[in-house]
Amino acid sequence: MAYCDRTLRPNRNCPPDPSTPYNNPCGTVASTIVVPELEIYSRRFIIDSRVNEFGVPFPPDIKLDPTCYPQGSFIAMLFDECYDLDYYKFLYADVQDKLSWPSVIKRRLNVYPVSARYKELNDVTGTNLFTLQPDDFTMLDALLVYRQDSTALTLIDTTSITTTSLVYDATTGITILTTSLVSLTTELSQLIFVYLDLVVNKNISNYLTNVPISTDYSLQTVYELFVLDKYFDYLSCLAIDVRLGARDPDYAGQPYDPSGGQPNPPGGVPPEECDPEMPPPNPSIIQYGG
Repeated sequence: MAYCDRTLRPNRNCPPDPSTPYNNPCGTVASTIVVPELEIYSRRFIIDSRVNEFGVPFPPDIKLDPTCYPQGSFIAMLFDECYDLDYYKFLYADVQDKLSWPSVIKRRLNVYPVSARYKELNDVTGTNLFTLQPDDFTMLDALLVYRQDSTALTLIDTTSITTTSLVYDATTGITILTTSLVSLTTELSQLIFVYLDLVVNKNISNYLTNVPISTDYSLQTVYELFVLDKYFDYLSCLAIDVRLGARDPDYAGQPYDPSGGQPNPPGGVPPEECDPEMPPPNPSIIQYGG
């Protein structure tokens, strides 16, 4: 395994150790309209972000306790790299009975008795709250395959087709996703594509840009920050200068400096040096102030 492959392993935003007790199992809330999974994973990702540490406001803590919230949201699957369910849900409905709200949410939202709304997954009366489109569902299905088995998905990036396809090969047990960034029509589907393109193909060329994919939707904006963080980890480990699309020539051929003063030369550092749980060896290589 190449030493920087460790930065692509699925280990971000995984649930905390279940043996760790929660001080308050249902946490706190951030606004008068609550989709708990969006607040939970926004906070969990942002406070652990390498690129945007201290740069992005994050909501208060809401603990993802299965006794407080239904499980299986597509939002959880987007952010939780340890997601182990074989399905995802996307229909949300208002919970009308305020007496059934988790106690902390009830206390906070009742400060705003007119505007307070609490959303939960509901397959019966729920609606497509996030207005997911066909391309979104195709890419979410592909992401679900990857979450179940990171070796079971093949991504073919081609502009020769106009319609994205996801096909399961029963002979090999491999699911084949055929699409391209320009073929996808929604921000979320494009963001899932560049995420899968990195973790499956180790390809960074589709996301070497100064133009964000997301615009003004909170889910897509936070998810793009998550994807950007994943790219940052991998590029930092490879010592890629994003301005050049290649390794920083100033450090070519130089021995690795464990103090963090210079990037890793190819093959010159053991895999544990690129452990995604540790800061990148030289994060300054993509900070271009001054």
